[in-house]
Amino acid sequence: MKKEKKKKDIRELLQAKQNAHKYCRHHLQGVVKNIQKLRRQLKKPISKRCSIYSINNELIHNQVLLNEVVKHLEKK
Repeated sequence: MKKEKKKKDIRELLQAKQNAHKYCRHHLQGVVKNIQKLRRQLKKPISKRCSIYSINNELIHNQVLLNEVVKHLEKK
């Protein structure tokens, strides 16, 4: 009985760890995509770039996602 409970607890911990990795990976992939978009925008001539406000919004969004990942990792 104790061995089954221990195995179940281990499975739950492994599942939680996998979910945490998926969570972090998802947010980090989003940040990488946004940074790539920003780099493409900054390579364009100034007259053809997106508005500075949209670039600023992308940067704020990236900062929020990175803060979430950092907070999540600090819990571990």
